[in-house]
Amino acid sequence: MQNNEQSRYSLLGTPIPNWMYSVYNNILWFLFGAACSQLTTDIGKYTIGRLRPHFLDICKPDVDCNNDMNKTKYNEDFTCGGERPNKFKDSRLSFPSGHSSLSFYCMVYLALYLQARVKTSKYGMARSLAQFVVILMATFCGLSRVSDYKHHWSDVLAGTILGITTATITALYVSELFASKYKSLRKRNSSADDIETTNNLQTTELK
Repeated sequence: MQNNEQSRYSLLGTPIPNWMYSVYNNILWFLFGAACSQLTTDIGKYTIGRLRPHFLDICKPDVDCNNDMNKTKYNEDFTCGGERPNKFKDSRLSFPSGHSSLSFYCMVYLALYLQARVKTSKYGMARSLAQFVVILMATFCGLSRVSDYKHHWSDVLAGTILGITTATITALYVSELFASKYKSLRKRNSSADDIETTNNLQTTELK
């Protein structure tokens, strides 16, 4: 790599290598997207909420289910008698799943990073395998939240959609992951337009 290519960026007059700037830039945008995903998740939890599947086990409400009056109405006025009061608030924050949104954000962003940075000609199969593995890890995380009775399936689905959407928007439209590919595509289109224009001019001159 030429020295002038290594000195495109500087900090207080000190040249910064391109690779160091690229690492910093990718980490910065990744953390920005993660913060957006987590913020959106927390907004959903504290505005919508929803009781977790294990809420009754955590809360142990003082409601007598043997009372005939309690069998035909929805009880909202009760006191939790469980021994873990620190868990009462968390047991009301089921929607959407934070584990699912964060895990899918991280893994989808990583899969897109591999798509942008790993060359297909050399490591095509390895790249596809790595992408499959990281998505599988995120899927396992989401499924485990259902099997552990921490979330309903719809909570996990909402978190999954949120994580995938945030990762895709961050990678494609916010960060510079695919900037080089977009530039090369524009150059090819520009070259094709120039060739077509030249051919049209030559055809016109012949006529």
